[in-house]
This record gives sequence, structure tokens and C-alpha cells, in this order.
Amino acid sequence: MHKKSVYLALVTLGVLFWIAGCGSSSNRSSAAQDGVIVMQLNVEYELDVGDVLEPKDDETRIAVRHVFEDDRRYVTLLAGSATLILGDDNRL
Repeated sequence: MHKKSVYLALVTLGVLFWIAGCGSSSNRSSAAQDGVIVMQLNVEYELDVGDVLEPKDDETRIAVRHVFEDDRRYVTLLAGSATLILGDDNRL
């Protein structure tokens, strides 16, 4: 009986960690306020149709990565500051 309880506890913990990991896969959910994300340095953001990227100064540098297999685009703020304005379909 003791082994069964330990096994159930381990399985439950594993499921909880898995759910917690899945729930934080998008950087849009907690970072967006009124459809605007203030980008952080060296953090990759996925772009969706209708999203607008606004650099805040002339020193802003942004890297763009396109994954052709999935037709997804990602941006990373390398220097300066920028905001990502979510398209109307992506508002939270």
C-alpha cells in the first residue's frame, strides 16, 4: 500500500509540473495589457497576423526569425526598446 501512495504522489506531481509548463508557453498572456507588450531584451516573441512592432528610438535593434515549415515569425529585441501591439484578432 505504501508503494502505491508514493507512486500516485509522483504521478500527481509530474502532471502538475507538466500542466504548469504548458500554461506558460505563450509570452502574450501575462505580458499584454490592453493589447500592448513592452518587449524585453533577448526575449523571443512570436508574431501573428496584424501584430505591429514599434521601435521606440533610433538605437533599437531587432532580430527576425522565420520558420518556413510552420510559417511562423519571431522577433527578439537586441538593443533599445520597442513595443509589440497585438492585432485585433489577438487581443486578450
